[in-house]
Amino acid sequence: MQEQAVAGNSDKDVNKAFSVRMVPVVLVLVAWAVVFHQGLFTAMDIWYNSDIFNHCLFVIPGSFFLIYLKRKALLAQPVKPNYWVILFILPAIALYAIGLAGDVQLFMHAAMFGLLPVLIWMVLGNKATWQILFPLLFILFCIPVGEELVPYLQQIAATFSVDLLELSGIPVFRSGLYIEIPKGRFLVAEACSGISFFIASLVIGCLYAYLNMYSPQRRTVFVLLSVIFPIAANIVRVYGIILIAHLSDMQYAVGADHLIYGWFFFAFVIVCLIGIGELLRDKAPQQSQEVAQAIQPQTSFRAARGGLIAVGILLLVAAGWYQFIAAAIPDKQVQKFEFANKHNAKPLSEDEIHWLTWRAGFRSPTVAQYQQFTTPYAAPITVYQAFYAAGDGELVSSLNRLYDQDSWTRVEVIALPSAIETPFALELLSSPAGQLRLIASWYVLGEQTFAGKQQTKLQQIVTTLGGEPAHGAVVIMSMEVERRFLASQQQWFIEKVAQEYPTLSQQSRLVGK
Repeated sequence: MQEQAVAGNSDKDVNKAFSVRMVPVVLVLVAWAVVFHQGLFTAMDIWYNSDIFNHCLFVIPGSFFLIYLKRKALLAQPVKPNYWVILFILPAIALYAIGLAGDVQLFMHAAMFGLLPVLIWMVLGNKATWQILFPLLFILFCIPVGEELVPYLQQIAATFSVDLLELSGIPVFRSGLYIEIPKGRFLVAEACSGISFFIASLVIGCLYAYLNMYSPQRRTVFVLLSVIFPIAANIVRVYGIILIAHLSDMQYAVGADHLIYGWFFFAFVIVCLIGIGELLRDKAPQQSQEVAQAIQPQTSFRAARGGLIAVGILLLVAAGWYQFIAAAIPDKQVQKFEFANKHNAKPLSEDEIHWLTWRAGFRSPTVAQYQQFTTPYAAPITVYQAFYAAGDGELVSSLNRLYDQDSWTRVEVIALPSAIETPFALELLSSPAGQLRLIASWYVLGEQTFAGKQQTKLQQIVTTLGGEPAHGAVVIMSMEVERRFLASQQQWFIEKVAQEYPTLSQQSRLVGK
Protein backbone atom coordinates (compact mmCIF):
# COMPACT_ATOMS: atom_id res chain seq x y z
CA MET A 1 0.00 0.00 0.00
CA GLN A 2 2.58 2.44 -1.15
CA GLU A 3 1.55 6.06 -1.29
CA GLN A 4 2.24 7.76 -4.60
CA ALA A 5 2.68 11.45 -5.19
CA VAL A 6 0.11 13.33 -7.22
CA ALA A 7 2.01 15.42 -9.68
CA GLY A 8 1.41 19.08 -10.28
CA ASN A 9 -0.79 19.67 -7.29
CA SER A 10 -0.27 21.54 -4.04
CA ASP A 11 -1.46 20.10 -0.75
CA LYS A 12 -4.44 22.43 -0.98
CA ASP A 13 -5.37 21.04 -4.39
CA VAL A 14 -4.89 17.47 -3.17
CA ASN A 15 -7.10 18.06 -0.15
CA LYS A 16 -9.76 19.63 -2.34
CA ALA A 17 -9.68 16.72 -4.76
CA PHE A 18 -9.76 14.29 -1.85
CA SER A 19 -12.83 16.03 -0.40
CA VAL A 20 -14.65 15.53 -3.69
CA ARG A 21 -13.45 11.92 -3.94
CA MET A 22 -14.89 11.26 -0.48
CA VAL A 23 -18.36 12.60 -1.33
CA PRO A 24 -19.56 9.20 -2.65
CA VAL A 25 -18.06 7.49 0.43
CA VAL A 26 -19.82 9.91 2.79
CA LEU A 27 -23.11 9.41 0.91
CA VAL A 28 -22.71 5.65 1.34
CA LEU A 29 -21.99 6.12 5.05
CA VAL A 30 -25.08 8.29 5.58
CA ALA A 31 -27.37 5.93 3.64
CA TRP A 32 -25.91 2.95 5.52
CA ALA A 33 -26.51 4.64 8.90
CA VAL A 34 -30.13 5.45 7.97
CA VAL A 35 -30.99 1.94 6.77
CA PHE A 36 -29.22 0.17 9.64
CA HIS A 37 -30.03 2.72 12.35
CA GLN A 38 -31.62 0.17 14.66
CA GLY A 39 -28.52 -2.03 14.71
CA LEU A 40 -26.30 1.04 15.00
CA PHE A 41 -28.16 2.28 18.09
CA THR A 42 -27.91 -1.11 19.79
CA ALA A 43 -24.18 -1.27 19.01
CA MET A 44 -23.60 2.21 20.41
CA ASP A 45 -25.50 1.22 23.54
CA ILE A 46 -23.07 -1.67 24.06
CA TRP A 47 -20.03 0.51 23.25
CA TYR A 48 -21.07 3.07 25.83
CA ASN A 49 -22.16 0.72 28.62
CA SER A 50 -19.46 -1.96 28.37
CA ASP A 51 -15.92 -1.09 29.43
CA ILE A 52 -14.65 -3.82 27.13
CA PHE A 53 -15.96 -2.08 24.01
CA ASN A 54 -15.53 1.62 24.78
CA HIS A 55 -12.82 1.78 22.10
CA CYS A 56 -15.43 1.01 19.41
CA LEU A 57 -16.71 4.57 19.69
CA PHE A 58 -13.51 5.77 17.97
CA VAL A 59 -13.15 3.07 15.31
CA ILE A 60 -15.16 4.61 12.45
CA PRO A 61 -13.71 8.14 12.96
CA GLY A 62 -10.28 6.51 13.16
CA SER A 63 -10.91 4.59 9.94
CA PHE A 64 -11.75 7.79 8.08
CA PHE A 65 -8.64 9.46 9.45
CA LEU A 66 -6.57 6.55 8.14
CA ILE A 67 -8.24 7.01 4.76
CA TYR A 68 -7.24 10.67 4.88
CA LEU A 69 -3.61 9.66 5.45
CA LYS A 70 -3.82 7.66 2.20
CA ARG A 71 -5.46 10.46 0.23
CA LYS A 72 -2.68 10.80 -2.36
CA ALA A 73 -2.55 7.10 -3.05
CA LEU A 74 -6.33 7.04 -3.28
CA LEU A 75 -6.44 9.94 -5.73
CA ALA A 76 -3.85 8.27 -7.91
CA GLN A 77 -6.25 5.41 -8.63
CA PRO A 78 -9.29 5.55 -10.90
CA VAL A 79 -12.82 5.06 -9.61
CA LYS A 80 -14.41 2.09 -11.35
CA PRO A 81 -17.36 0.54 -9.48
CA ASN A 82 -17.26 -3.23 -9.02
CA TYR A 83 -20.77 -4.63 -9.35
CA TRP A 84 -19.67 -8.21 -8.64
CA VAL A 85 -19.40 -7.21 -4.99
CA ILE A 86 -23.16 -7.75 -4.81
CA LEU A 87 -22.32 -11.41 -4.16
CA PHE A 88 -21.06 -10.33 -0.73
CA ILE A 89 -23.71 -7.68 -0.13
CA LEU A 90 -26.80 -9.87 -0.48
CA PRO A 91 -25.82 -12.42 2.22
CA ALA A 92 -25.00 -9.56 4.63
CA ILE A 93 -28.39 -7.94 3.99
CA ALA A 94 -30.07 -11.32 4.63
CA LEU A 95 -28.08 -11.88 7.81
CA TYR A 96 -29.17 -8.49 9.14
CA ALA A 97 -32.78 -9.36 8.33
CA ILE A 98 -32.51 -12.57 10.35
CA GLY A 99 -30.94 -10.65 13.22
CA LEU A 100 -33.68 -8.01 13.06
CA ALA A 101 -36.45 -10.62 13.02
CA GLY A 102 -35.04 -12.54 15.97
CA ASP A 103 -33.46 -9.54 17.70
CA VAL A 104 -30.05 -11.22 17.44
CA GLN A 105 -27.72 -8.29 17.91
CA LEU A 106 -24.60 -10.24 17.02
CA PHE A 107 -26.05 -11.01 13.56
CA MET A 108 -27.11 -7.40 13.10
CA HIS A 109 -23.75 -5.98 14.14
CA ALA A 110 -21.67 -8.46 12.13
CA ALA A 111 -23.81 -7.85 9.03
CA MET A 112 -23.92 -4.06 9.16
CA PHE A 113 -20.27 -3.43 10.02
CA GLY A 114 -19.15 -6.07 7.53
CA LEU A 115 -21.37 -4.48 4.91
CA LEU A 116 -20.07 -0.91 5.16
CA PRO A 117 -16.57 -1.65 3.75
CA VAL A 118 -18.13 -3.78 0.99
CA LEU A 119 -20.50 -0.98 -0.06
CA ILE A 120 -17.55 1.42 -0.30
CA TRP A 121 -15.71 -1.24 -2.31
CA MET A 122 -18.62 -1.41 -4.78
CA VAL A 123 -18.59 2.36 -5.31
CA LEU A 124 -14.82 2.92 -5.57
CA GLY A 125 -13.79 -0.28 -7.31
CA ASN A 126 -10.87 -2.63 -6.82
CA LYS A 127 -7.85 -0.36 -7.35
CA ALA A 128 -9.02 2.52 -5.17
CA THR A 129 -10.25 0.14 -2.45
CA TRP A 130 -6.92 -1.67 -2.37
CA GLN A 131 -5.22 1.60 -1.36
CA ILE A 132 -7.47 1.93 1.71
CA LEU A 133 -7.94 -1.76 2.46
CA PHE A 134 -6.75 -1.64 6.08
CA PRO A 135 -8.84 1.42 7.04
CA LEU A 136 -11.90 -0.36 5.67
CA LEU A 137 -11.10 -3.63 7.46
CA PHE A 138 -10.42 -1.65 10.64
CA ILE A 139 -14.18 -0.90 10.72
CA LEU A 140 -14.73 -4.55 11.71
CA PHE A 141 -13.40 -3.70 15.17
CA CYS A 142 -16.76 -1.97 15.70
CA ILE A 143 -18.37 -5.40 16.18
CA PRO A 144 -18.76 -5.86 19.96
CA VAL A 145 -17.62 -9.46 20.21
CA GLY A 146 -15.05 -11.18 22.40
CA GLU A 147 -16.64 -11.61 25.83
CA GLU A 148 -16.98 -15.32 25.05
CA LEU A 149 -13.22 -15.59 25.63
CA VAL A 150 -13.48 -14.60 29.31
CA PRO A 151 -13.76 -18.17 30.77
CA TYR A 152 -10.80 -19.35 28.67
CA LEU A 153 -8.65 -16.39 29.68
CA GLN A 154 -9.53 -17.03 33.33
CA GLN A 155 -8.39 -20.65 33.04
CA ILE A 156 -5.15 -19.65 31.30
CA ALA A 157 -4.37 -17.00 33.95
CA ALA A 158 -5.08 -19.43 36.79
CA THR A 159 -3.06 -22.33 35.30
CA PHE A 160 0.10 -20.45 34.48
CA SER A 161 0.10 -18.22 37.57
CA VAL A 162 0.02 -21.40 39.68
CA ASP A 163 3.01 -22.70 37.71
CA LEU A 164 4.89 -19.47 38.44
CA LEU A 165 4.03 -19.67 42.14
CA GLU A 166 5.34 -23.22 42.27
CA LEU A 167 8.57 -22.10 40.57
CA SER A 168 8.86 -19.39 43.24
CA GLY A 169 8.74 -22.01 45.97
CA ILE A 170 5.37 -20.88 47.36
CA PRO A 171 3.11 -23.77 48.45
CA VAL A 172 -0.04 -23.53 46.35
CA PHE A 173 -3.26 -25.45 45.87
CA ARG A 174 -5.66 -24.82 43.01
CA SER A 175 -9.36 -25.68 42.92
CA GLY A 176 -10.96 -24.47 39.71
CA LEU A 177 -10.44 -20.71 39.64
CA TYR A 178 -9.45 -20.61 43.33
CA ILE A 179 -5.76 -20.35 44.17
CA GLU A 180 -4.81 -21.01 47.80
CA ILE A 181 -1.48 -20.23 49.44
CA PRO A 182 -0.64 -20.44 53.17
CA LYS A 183 -1.42 -16.75 53.61
CA GLY A 184 -4.87 -16.77 51.98
CA ARG A 185 -7.18 -17.66 49.11
CA PHE A 186 -7.53 -15.89 45.76
CA LEU A 187 -10.12 -16.10 43.00
CA VAL A 188 -9.30 -15.42 39.36
CA ALA A 189 -12.51 -13.47 38.76
CA GLU A 190 -13.91 -12.31 35.42
CA ALA A 191 -12.37 -8.91 36.06
CA CYS A 192 -8.99 -10.68 36.25
CA SER A 193 -9.39 -12.41 32.88
CA GLY A 194 -7.67 -9.54 31.08
CA ILE A 195 -10.26 -9.42 28.29
CA SER A 196 -10.18 -5.61 28.15
CA PHE A 197 -6.37 -5.70 27.90
CA PHE A 198 -6.55 -8.40 25.25
CA ILE A 199 -8.99 -6.63 22.92
CA ALA A 200 -7.39 -3.20 23.36
CA SER A 201 -3.94 -4.68 22.71
CA LEU A 202 -5.16 -6.36 19.52
CA VAL A 203 -6.68 -3.13 18.22
CA ILE A 204 -3.58 -1.09 19.08
CA GLY A 205 -1.28 -3.79 17.68
CA CYS A 206 -3.05 -3.89 14.32
CA LEU A 207 -3.08 -0.10 14.11
CA TYR A 208 0.59 0.23 15.04
CA ALA A 209 1.64 -2.48 12.57
CA TYR A 210 -0.24 -0.72 9.76
CA LEU A 211 1.17 2.73 10.48
CA ASN A 212 4.76 1.80 11.25
CA MET A 213 5.61 -1.42 9.42
CA TYR A 214 5.75 -2.23 5.74
CA SER A 215 6.94 -5.81 5.56
CA PRO A 216 4.02 -8.31 5.65
CA GLN A 217 6.17 -10.65 7.74
CA ARG A 218 6.90 -7.98 10.37
CA ARG A 219 3.27 -6.93 10.49
CA THR A 220 2.15 -10.52 11.00
CA VAL A 221 4.70 -11.11 13.75
CA PHE A 222 3.72 -7.94 15.58
CA VAL A 223 -0.02 -8.68 15.40
CA LEU A 224 0.66 -12.17 16.81
CA LEU A 225 2.69 -10.54 19.58
CA SER A 226 -0.21 -8.19 20.33
CA VAL A 227 -2.34 -11.31 20.86
CA ILE A 228 0.14 -13.30 22.94
CA PHE A 229 1.71 -10.46 24.92
CA PRO A 230 -1.41 -9.30 26.85
CA ILE A 231 -2.23 -12.90 27.78
CA ALA A 232 1.29 -13.45 29.08
CA ALA A 233 1.26 -10.07 30.83
CA ASN A 234 -2.02 -10.86 32.55
CA ILE A 235 -0.53 -14.13 33.84
CA VAL A 236 2.34 -12.14 35.31
CA ARG A 237 -0.15 -9.64 36.77
CA VAL A 238 -2.15 -12.36 38.55
CA TYR A 239 1.07 -13.97 39.76
CA GLY A 240 2.38 -10.59 40.93
CA ILE A 241 -0.79 -9.78 42.87
CA ILE A 242 -0.60 -13.10 44.74
CA LEU A 243 3.14 -12.71 45.32
CA ILE A 244 2.74 -9.18 46.71
CA ALA A 245 -0.06 -10.34 48.98
CA HIS A 246 2.10 -13.25 50.17
CA LEU A 247 5.17 -11.10 50.87
CA SER A 248 3.13 -8.40 52.63
CA ASP A 249 1.15 -10.83 54.80
CA MET A 250 -2.03 -10.00 52.86
CA GLN A 251 -1.69 -6.27 53.50
CA TYR A 252 -1.46 -5.22 49.83
CA ALA A 253 -3.02 -6.24 46.50
CA VAL A 254 -5.91 -8.09 48.13
CA GLY A 255 -8.73 -5.57 47.75
CA ALA A 256 -9.81 -2.96 45.26
CA ASP A 257 -6.23 -1.75 45.04
CA HIS A 258 -5.26 -4.69 42.82
CA LEU A 259 -7.67 -3.39 40.18
CA ILE A 260 -5.87 -0.05 40.30
CA TYR A 261 -2.55 -1.88 39.93
CA GLY A 262 -4.09 -3.61 36.96
CA TRP A 263 -4.70 -0.38 35.05
CA PHE A 264 -1.17 0.84 35.72
CA PHE A 265 0.10 -2.53 34.62
CA PHE A 266 -1.99 -2.32 31.45
CA ALA A 267 -0.45 1.04 30.61
CA PHE A 268 2.98 -0.48 31.19
CA VAL A 269 2.08 -3.41 28.91
CA ILE A 270 1.04 -1.09 26.09
CA VAL A 271 4.28 0.87 26.44
CA CYS A 272 6.25 -2.38 26.30
CA LEU A 273 4.29 -3.54 23.26
CA ILE A 274 5.02 -0.30 21.43
CA GLY A 275 8.68 -0.63 22.49
CA ILE A 276 8.79 -4.07 20.88
CA GLY A 277 7.17 -2.55 17.83
CA GLU A 278 9.92 0.04 17.60
CA LEU A 279 12.51 -2.76 17.62
CA LEU A 280 10.66 -4.57 14.81
CA ARG A 281 9.95 -1.42 12.86
CA ASP A 282 11.46 -1.36 9.38
CA LYS A 283 12.34 1.56 7.19
CA ALA A 284 9.76 3.00 4.85
CA PRO A 285 10.28 1.87 1.25
CA GLN A 286 11.53 4.40 -1.23
CA GLN A 287 8.78 6.27 -3.00
CA SER A 288 8.15 5.00 -6.47
CA GLN A 289 9.48 7.27 -9.17
CA GLU A 290 6.34 6.64 -11.21
CA VAL A 291 4.28 9.82 -11.24
CA ALA A 292 0.52 9.57 -11.41
CA GLN A 293 -1.63 12.41 -12.62
CA ALA A 294 -4.40 13.60 -10.31
CA ILE A 295 -7.87 12.61 -11.42
CA GLN A 296 -10.24 15.48 -11.99
CA PRO A 297 -12.79 15.74 -9.17
CA GLN A 298 -15.72 15.96 -11.61
CA THR A 299 -14.57 12.86 -13.48
CA SER A 300 -14.04 11.03 -10.17
CA PHE A 301 -17.55 11.76 -8.95
CA ARG A 302 -19.17 10.89 -12.25
CA ALA A 303 -17.31 7.60 -12.32
CA ALA A 304 -18.75 6.69 -8.94
CA ARG A 305 -22.31 7.56 -9.98
CA GLY A 306 -23.12 4.08 -11.27
CA GLY A 307 -21.89 2.49 -8.06
CA LEU A 308 -23.90 4.97 -5.98
CA ILE A 309 -27.05 4.15 -7.90
CA ALA A 310 -26.47 0.41 -7.39
CA VAL A 311 -25.85 0.91 -3.66
CA GLY A 312 -28.92 3.13 -3.42
CA ILE A 313 -31.14 0.50 -5.03
CA LEU A 314 -29.79 -2.25 -2.79
CA LEU A 315 -30.25 -0.19 0.35
CA LEU A 316 -33.76 0.88 -0.66
CA VAL A 317 -34.76 -2.76 -1.18
CA ALA A 318 -33.12 -3.67 2.13
CA ALA A 319 -34.90 -0.81 3.92
CA GLY A 320 -38.25 -1.95 2.52
CA TRP A 321 -37.59 -5.51 3.62
CA TYR A 322 -36.56 -4.42 7.10
CA GLN A 323 -39.65 -2.22 7.37
CA PHE A 324 -41.81 -5.22 6.48
CA ILE A 325 -40.08 -7.30 9.18
CA ALA A 326 -40.47 -4.52 11.74
CA ALA A 327 -44.18 -4.24 10.90
CA ALA A 328 -44.57 -7.99 11.44
CA ILE A 329 -43.09 -7.71 14.93
CA PRO A 330 -45.96 -6.74 17.22
CA ASP A 331 -45.73 -3.64 19.31
CA LYS A 332 -45.84 -3.95 23.06
CA GLN A 333 -49.33 -4.98 24.02
CA VAL A 334 -51.29 -2.19 25.71
CA GLN A 335 -52.31 -4.09 28.82
CA LYS A 336 -51.19 -4.55 32.37
CA PHE A 337 -48.65 -7.31 32.72
CA GLU A 338 -48.46 -9.14 35.99
CA PHE A 339 -47.31 -12.56 37.12
CA ALA A 340 -50.06 -15.01 37.97
CA ASN A 341 -48.53 -16.09 41.27
CA LYS A 342 -50.14 -19.24 42.56
CA HIS A 343 -47.45 -20.25 44.95
CA ASN A 344 -46.36 -20.09 48.55
CA ALA A 345 -43.33 -17.98 47.68
CA LYS A 346 -43.18 -14.49 49.11
CA PRO A 347 -42.90 -11.60 46.55
CA LEU A 348 -40.27 -9.08 47.61
CA SER A 349 -40.80 -5.34 47.90
CA GLU A 350 -38.44 -2.75 46.42
CA ASP A 351 -36.81 -2.19 49.83
CA GLU A 352 -36.26 -5.92 50.30
CA ILE A 353 -34.79 -6.26 46.81
CA HIS A 354 -32.33 -3.45 47.58
CA TRP A 355 -30.77 -5.49 50.38
CA LEU A 356 -30.33 -8.69 48.38
CA THR A 357 -26.72 -9.83 48.04
CA TRP A 358 -27.52 -11.29 44.61
CA ARG A 359 -29.59 -9.58 41.93
CA ALA A 360 -30.04 -10.35 38.25
CA GLY A 361 -29.10 -7.75 35.64
CA PHE A 362 -31.76 -7.87 32.91
CA ARG A 363 -32.31 -4.57 31.14
CA SER A 364 -35.78 -3.04 30.71
CA PRO A 365 -38.05 -6.10 30.98
CA THR A 366 -41.76 -5.59 30.40
CA VAL A 367 -42.36 -6.80 33.94
CA ALA A 368 -40.14 -8.48 36.54
CA GLN A 369 -40.37 -9.71 40.10
CA TYR A 370 -38.38 -11.29 42.91
CA GLN A 371 -39.72 -13.98 45.22
CA GLN A 372 -38.23 -15.99 48.08
CA PHE A 373 -38.72 -19.55 49.28
CA THR A 374 -37.86 -20.65 52.77
CA THR A 375 -35.46 -23.60 52.98
CA PRO A 376 -34.22 -26.05 55.63
CA TYR A 377 -30.99 -24.03 55.56
CA ALA A 378 -30.29 -20.56 56.87
CA ALA A 379 -30.30 -19.00 53.40
CA PRO A 380 -33.56 -18.72 51.43
CA ILE A 381 -33.93 -19.36 47.70
CA THR A 382 -34.34 -16.14 45.75
CA VAL A 383 -36.30 -16.36 42.50
CA TYR A 384 -36.14 -13.77 39.72
CA GLN A 385 -38.58 -13.73 36.80
CA ALA A 386 -38.47 -11.28 33.91
CA PHE A 387 -40.95 -11.22 31.05
CA TYR A 388 -40.31 -9.54 27.69
CA ALA A 389 -43.28 -8.86 25.43
CA ALA A 390 -42.52 -9.19 21.74
CA GLY A 391 -41.25 -5.86 20.43
CA ASP A 392 -40.46 -4.59 23.93
CA GLY A 393 -36.79 -5.19 24.65
CA GLU A 394 -34.44 -8.11 24.15
CA LEU A 395 -34.63 -11.21 26.30
CA VAL A 396 -31.30 -12.70 25.18
CA SER A 397 -28.70 -9.95 25.05
CA SER A 398 -25.02 -9.57 25.82
CA LEU A 399 -26.00 -6.81 28.25
CA ASN A 400 -28.33 -9.05 30.25
CA ARG A 401 -26.62 -10.83 33.14
CA LEU A 402 -27.61 -13.63 35.48
CA TYR A 403 -25.56 -11.88 38.17
CA ASP A 404 -23.59 -8.69 38.82
CA GLN A 405 -20.12 -9.38 37.44
CA ASP A 406 -18.56 -6.88 39.84
CA SER A 407 -19.90 -8.81 42.84
CA TRP A 408 -19.87 -12.40 41.60
CA THR A 409 -17.87 -14.56 39.23
CA ARG A 410 -18.63 -17.98 37.81
CA VAL A 411 -16.49 -20.73 39.31
CA GLU A 412 -18.02 -23.77 37.68
CA VAL A 413 -20.74 -24.89 35.28
CA ILE A 414 -22.32 -27.91 36.97
CA ALA A 415 -23.60 -30.87 34.96
CA LEU A 416 -27.06 -32.04 36.00
CA PRO A 417 -27.71 -35.65 37.04
CA SER A 418 -29.12 -37.80 34.24
CA ALA A 419 -32.31 -38.28 36.25
CA ILE A 420 -33.17 -34.58 35.89
CA GLU A 421 -35.20 -34.16 32.72
CA THR A 422 -36.09 -30.47 33.02
CA PRO A 423 -33.70 -28.27 30.99
CA PHE A 424 -31.95 -25.65 33.10
CA ALA A 425 -28.38 -24.39 33.51
CA LEU A 426 -26.67 -24.70 36.88
CA GLU A 427 -23.66 -22.64 37.91
CA LEU A 428 -21.60 -22.06 41.03
CA LEU A 429 -20.73 -18.44 41.75
CA SER A 430 -18.29 -16.89 44.19
CA SER A 431 -17.92 -13.39 45.59
CA PRO A 432 -14.52 -11.74 46.20
CA ALA A 433 -15.05 -12.46 49.90
CA GLY A 434 -15.41 -16.19 49.20
CA GLN A 435 -19.20 -16.52 49.53
CA LEU A 436 -20.63 -19.27 47.33
CA ARG A 437 -23.96 -19.24 45.56
CA LEU A 438 -25.75 -21.75 43.33
CA ILE A 439 -27.75 -20.32 40.45
CA ALA A 440 -30.16 -22.17 38.16
CA SER A 441 -31.63 -20.48 35.08
CA TRP A 442 -33.83 -21.25 32.10
CA TYR A 443 -35.84 -19.45 29.43
CA VAL A 444 -39.53 -19.79 28.65
CA LEU A 445 -40.92 -19.30 25.12
CA GLY A 446 -44.57 -20.23 24.71
CA GLU A 447 -44.95 -23.85 25.78
CA GLN A 448 -41.23 -24.53 25.45
CA THR A 449 -38.35 -24.08 27.89
CA PHE A 450 -34.63 -23.86 27.13
CA ALA A 451 -31.49 -23.95 29.24
CA GLY A 452 -29.24 -22.11 26.76
CA LYS A 453 -29.22 -18.67 25.22
CA GLN A 454 -28.48 -19.92 21.71
CA GLN A 455 -31.46 -22.28 21.61
CA THR A 456 -33.70 -19.56 23.00
CA LYS A 457 -32.59 -16.99 20.47
CA LEU A 458 -32.92 -19.43 17.56
CA GLN A 459 -36.46 -20.30 18.60
CA GLN A 460 -37.35 -16.62 18.86
CA ILE A 461 -36.16 -16.13 15.28
CA VAL A 462 -38.21 -19.09 14.04
CA THR A 463 -41.29 -17.87 15.92
CA THR A 464 -40.99 -14.31 14.58
CA LEU A 465 -40.40 -15.42 10.99
CA GLY A 466 -43.46 -17.63 11.36
CA GLY A 467 -45.57 -14.55 12.05
CA GLU A 468 -46.14 -15.24 15.75
CA PRO A 469 -45.23 -12.89 18.63
CA ALA A 470 -42.05 -14.14 20.32
CA HIS A 471 -42.93 -13.39 23.95
CA GLY A 472 -40.28 -14.73 26.29
CA ALA A 473 -39.23 -14.90 29.91
CA VAL A 474 -36.26 -15.86 32.04
CA VAL A 475 -36.46 -17.65 35.39
CA ILE A 476 -33.52 -17.67 37.81
CA MET A 477 -33.31 -19.45 41.16
CA SER A 478 -30.40 -18.75 43.49
CA MET A 479 -29.30 -19.85 46.94
CA GLU A 480 -26.24 -19.12 49.05
CA VAL A 481 -24.37 -22.28 50.07
CA GLU A 482 -21.53 -23.19 52.42
CA ARG A 483 -18.36 -24.77 51.17
CA ARG A 484 -18.32 -27.55 53.76
CA PHE A 485 -21.92 -28.56 52.95
CA LEU A 486 -21.72 -27.84 49.23
CA ALA A 487 -22.38 -31.40 48.01
CA SER A 488 -25.52 -31.95 50.09
CA GLN A 489 -26.86 -28.43 49.53
CA GLN A 490 -26.26 -28.72 45.80
CA GLN A 491 -28.19 -31.98 45.59
CA TRP A 492 -31.10 -30.51 47.58
CA PHE A 493 -31.09 -27.34 45.44
CA ILE A 494 -31.24 -29.31 42.18
CA GLU A 495 -34.19 -31.30 43.44
CA LYS A 496 -35.94 -28.11 44.59
CA VAL A 497 -35.43 -26.43 41.21
CA ALA A 498 -36.83 -29.50 39.43
CA GLN A 499 -39.82 -29.45 41.78
CA GLU A 500 -40.63 -25.76 41.25
CA TYR A 501 -39.74 -25.78 37.54
CA PRO A 502 -43.27 -26.45 36.15
CA THR A 503 -44.99 -23.86 38.34
CA LEU A 504 -42.47 -21.07 37.72
CA SER A 505 -42.46 -21.80 33.97
CA GLN A 506 -46.25 -21.68 33.88
CA GLN A 507 -46.27 -18.36 35.75
CA SER A 508 -43.91 -16.93 33.13
CA ARG A 509 -46.24 -18.08 30.34
CA LEU A 510 -49.37 -16.67 31.96
CA VAL A 511 -47.88 -13.21 32.33
CA GLY A 512 -48.31 -12.58 28.61
CA LYS A 513 -51.89 -13.72 28.36
